[in-house]
Amino acid sequence: MIRAVFRSAVVLISASLAFAQYPGPPGQKPPAAPPQAAQASTEEVPFDAVIVSVHGLCPPGKAAANADSCTTTLTRQQFETMLKVMNVTNQNYSPAALKGIAESYVHLLVLADAGEKAGLEKDPRFQEMMSIARVRTMAELYRQTLDEKFSAPAAETLESYYKDNIQKYEQLKIDRVFIPLADPKKPQERAVFEKKARRLAEELRERAGKGEDMGALQEEGYKTLGLSLPPKADQGPKRKGNYPPALEKDIFSLKPAEVTKVETDLSGFSFYKVRTREAIPLELVKPEVTRELYQKNMEAAMKAANSQVRSDFNDKYFKPHVAGPMAPTMRPAPHVTIEGPPQNAPGSAAQTNPGAQTPPK
Repeated sequence: MIRAVFRSAVVLISASLAFAQYPGPPGQKPPAAPPQAAQASTEEVPFDAVIVSVHGLCPPGKAAANADSCTTTLTRQQFETMLKVMNVTNQNYSPAALKGIAESYVHLLVLADAGEKAGLEKDPRFQEMMSIARVRTMAELYRQTLDEKFSAPAAETLESYYKDNIQKYEQLKIDRVFIPLADPKKPQERAVFEKKARRLAEELRERAGKGEDMGALQEEGYKTLGLSLPPKADQGPKRKGNYPPALEKDIFSLKPAEVTKVETDLSGFSFYKVRTREAIPLELVKPEVTRELYQKNMEAAMKAANSQVRSDFNDKYFKPHVAGPMAPTMRPAPHVTIEGPPQNAPGSAAQTNPGAQTPPK
């Protein structure tokens, strides 16, 4: 029993070893070991071959009068099965990292054996640790099961979600005419310039609504005001997430050839015209659709798991204290807010829409 508790600690060891081996941004999958290294450490070793031998340690239930005569062994199949179960982040381990995990596991086995000989299985603290370990392990395994279930939705599920949310995957080609509030070369004449610029923006907007070319109107506007280097009217293809919410609502409500009203901000006057709007084919946004489905299904699963329970907390106990005992350090519970699919599930909105702003995490 004690060995089971120590066995669960290998999860933390393997994660820390992998992080030390492959430092990088949070959430980034470490690089795989070189192919030749992987082949040398796996293909040349049979699955039933012993890869770890601990001499002087008796296997569970096989105590001997002389412990020196005992040997505990671990085959490649046993070791890799253990790794697969505890490797919830699908990390790739180099041969050096695998050796470190094996050495740490041997150390834990030795300590667990010493604890059993000391009678710690009867210690109430051991039973409590086993209870906590079970809860943590069950929660992690359930989350991992959901990851596997939702990471690769069926083709018909993807197509159905895509069709039901087709507006999310619309792409508009947009033109903009911008007229500044002031002439940077004549700041003292700002009031007069702003009045003229406002009137000009409204006139150009009316002409744009009648079908005149937005690029030509942009150039004319700058020339009329005596300004040089007019900005490019063509905004390129855009999806939702590129403009302030109110402006975006106005733009995406337009049909092709329609124009927004004149928008005013701190820098000047603008109006927008939609040239075309079309849905991006499913093949091009499949990773994004997969990601959104994953988030939706994970959130629903977490909500369902929590819907039948309610928690009350004693505020007299949990209110902040000026001084008191430090809370025990515990591993965080499984995430309830789902960022996205695990690393082996493809796709993100940023990949399919490079111009879109990435929402804060």
